[in-house]
Amino acid sequence: MESASELQKGEKAPGFGLENTEGKEVELSDLDNYDGVLVVFMCNHCPFVKANLPELSRLIEEFPSVAFVGINPNSDVHPQDTVEKMPELVEEYGLESENFYYLADPDQEVAESYGATCTPDPFLLNMRHRLFYQGRLSDKTSPSDDLTEHEMQQVMEDMLKSRDPPEEQKPSQGCSIKWKK
Repeated sequence: MESASELQKGEKAPGFGLENTEGKEVELSDLDNYDGVLVVFMCNHCPFVKANLPELSRLIEEFPSVAFVGINPNSDVHPQDTVEKMPELVEEYGLESENFYYLADPDQEVAESYGATCTPDPFLLNMRHRLFYQGRLSDKTSPSDDLTEHEMQQVMEDMLKSRDPPEEQKPSQGCSIKWKK
């Protein structure tokens, strides 16, 4: 499935208040001290997510001034994506970091408000939480592909240097969100 969000470049991103794996609520406004926020709708079971986690881990390390927020819209609908299993993914892929937050979206309201359609589905927000770019992390569009272009890295560098976002927003590809409705 290919991402097809309705959120437009420059539009204020919907706020959220979701619990992390320790039961602590994290709001988008809690991340105001970062130079940007990369929101990635993701889950534990999807092979497309797993294939992109090494790249996400690298970006987290490369950009400490950016908050990275994984939002799991499948936490109440898929047995491998439960809140109890979310910390296992973080540990397995080395995502433990002060600037990474893995949050559950059990009602799927945040995923719906962003127009997320697949996992992974990345949304890069600038420091004012306006959409800078919505597109894939890299050119690795299939779990069996080799990664040759670090696309999100370049977009993040452009954002942090106050350059314009790319005209072409390359959609992410992945597993469909498992909607309750």
